[in-house]
Amino acid sequence: MISTVAGGSIHPWLLAALLVVLAIQSVVLWLVLLRLNRLLKSVGAIGVRLHWASRAAQAPAAGGALDTPPPPKAKSSGDVTRIGIAAVKPSKPAANATWTNSVGMALARIEPVEFTMGSSDAKSPDNEKPAHSVKLTQAYFMAVTPVTNAQYEQFNPDHRQLRPPWNGDDHPVVFTNWNEAAAFCLWLSQREGRDYRLPTEAQWEFAARGSDGRIFPWGNQWDPRRCNSAEEGGGFDQTSPVTQFLNGASPHGILDMVGNVWEWCADWYEPGYGSGAARENPTGPADGQYKVCRGGSWMNHGYSCRATMRARRAADFSDAYLGFRVVCVSEIGTDTAVAAK
Repeated sequence: MISTVAGGSIHPWLLAALLVVLAIQSVVLWLVLLRLNRLLKSVGAIGVRLHWASRAAQAPAAGGALDTPPPPKAKSSGDVTRIGIAAVKPSKPAANATWTNSVGMALARIEPVEFTMGSSDAKSPDNEKPAHSVKLTQAYFMAVTPVTNAQYEQFNPDHRQLRPPWNGDDHPVVFTNWNEAAAFCLWLSQREGRDYRLPTEAQWEFAARGSDGRIFPWGNQWDPRRCNSAEEGGGFDQTSPVTQFLNGASPHGILDMVGNVWEWCADWYEPGYGSGAARENPTGPADGQYKVCRGGSWMNHGYSCRATMRARRAADFSDAYLGFRVVCVSEIGTDTAVAAK
């Protein structure tokens, strides 16, 4: 019972205490709802994994967790973007898109180059070091977006029944392991008479950050509005359409190089870059236990969406946050190319 004065009103100190309690409860409720929103993201991915695992056709996944450390607490954008380099120029999405192939995939030509691969930032993980010079001596054509469901299902129509309900035709294909991604490249090569592959780490990183050593595809400042990450800059709880974040294009006009889904690379994983000596057309170790994946996903924060971030997974692993894109290393004749729209 709340004590009152003779006039029936609440004592002022009781009213003040009640208001304080209500304010505290409101803050606690807001924090609980915020945490619940984050939890639902993880639960969504786990639920889809259980659906996938329940299918008899899927082999058991192997390998440990992605070797991506969580972002340090209270990390500000300054902690990630301390590297002082020249201001970067804005890029246009698919600015140099050269052609569109038979499955509707736009590709952009990237010229031979020598660039610095890896990170020299003291706060970067050891597997991104040492920064070293890499020379790519052959031009290649990088897919402007990750492979979509609509593109992949021309190769494997049965994959549609494995899709989560939120993973639309124009979203990146997920639940494809490294072996399935490589099989898609072989199928596409045979279909078109050109050489499609998964990108090497070096090809992927240069396409993501260009020659000026930028930290993110768009520059040196983390901006959650430019990709689909756990910070929800675009309002997506899981994957998003591959052309959703046009303002997150790399210097080459390539989209979704960070966020949305991690992407398989061709290389076997190695825990660092050895001596840091200059390398020409590196392809990684001859064998290994894990394959490399790059770029971060809708489940990751900005720290894991840096262009130098490296992760690993077993080749037979698949999940709701892992997809791929392709490169074509064949010269394209104007007689067979289809102009990009």
